[in-house]
Amino acid sequence: MFGIMFRGMAVGITEAVPGVSGSTVAMILGIYERLIYSLSILTTNQRKKALPFLFLFGIGMVIGFVVAIFLIGYLLKSYRTPTLTFFIGIIVGFLPYLWKETRSLSKTRLKIRHYLIILLFLCLVIFSQLLGGMHNIDLNSLSLMNYLSLAAIGLIASTALVLPGISGALILTIFGVYEIATQSLISGNLPVVLAIGTGVVLGVLFSSKLIRYLLVKFKIETYSAMIGLVSGSIYAILYNLDSTFDNQTFILSLITFFAGIAFLIILEQIQHSNSD
Repeated sequence: MFGIMFRGMAVGITEAVPGVSGSTVAMILGIYERLIYSLSILTTNQRKKALPFLFLFGIGMVIGFVVAIFLIGYLLKSYRTPTLTFFIGIIVGFLPYLWKETRSLSKTRLKIRHYLIILLFLCLVIFSQLLGGMHNIDLNSLSLMNYLSLAAIGLIASTALVLPGISGALILTIFGVYEIATQSLISGNLPVVLAIGTGVVLGVLFSSKLIRYLLVKFKIETYSAMIGLVSGSIYAILYNLDSTFDNQTFILSLITFFAGIAFLIILEQIQHSNSD
C-alpha cells in the first residue's frame, strides 16, 4: 500500500517540474504499464479493478505534487532566473534522448512530413508566446472564457501522464500558465485551481485512450510533435526570464543550467539500467 503511495509521490514531484516526465519516472519505478492500464479502464465496466490502485497512487501523487509546488514557488520567488535555467537544462538534456527515441521508431530516416510536424509544433509554441497567451490575464477578474481556456489547458496537460517523456508542468509552461497555476495553488485561488483541475480530471478519463491510439497508429508523428513542443518550451521559458540580472545571478544560472542537464542524464541512465 505504502509502496504505491511513495511511487505516486515520486511521480507527483516530477510532474511539478517542467521537463521531467512523470511517465518516465513511472517507468523507472516499474509502475507505468499498470498505471496506463488502470487509466484506460476507468470508463469501462472494469473500473472497480483500477480504483484501489489509482486511489492510493493518486493520494501519493497529490502529496508529492503539492510539496514540490510550494518548493518551486519559493524558488521562483527568491531565485527566479536560476530556477528557470535549471528547467531549461533539464529540457536541453532531454531533447537528444527524445530525438534518439523518435529515430529508433523509424526503420529509415525521418521523412519530410515528420520534420514539418516538428516545425509546426515549434512555431505554435513560439507564436503562442508572442501573442501573449495567458501571461497577461488578471487573476482577480477572470472571464468565463479565461476559465474555459484554463480547463482546456489542464485537459491537454493531463496527457503527460500517458505520453512518455513529457510532463504536465512543461505543457503548462508552453501555454504560459505554469506560474499562474503554482501561484494559485500556493495562495489558495480555488476558482483557478478548480478550472485547471477539472480539465486534468476530464483529460485523465478521456484522453488516455486517444493518446494510446495515436501512439499505436501514428507513433512517429506523435513523437515528432513532442520534439516540436519540447524544443519550443525552451523559448517559452527564455521568454519569461528576467530582462536584467547581475553577474552573481548569471554564474548561478549557468550552474543550475548544467545541473539540470546532469540531472536528466542521470535519470535516463537509471531508466536504461532498469530496462536492461
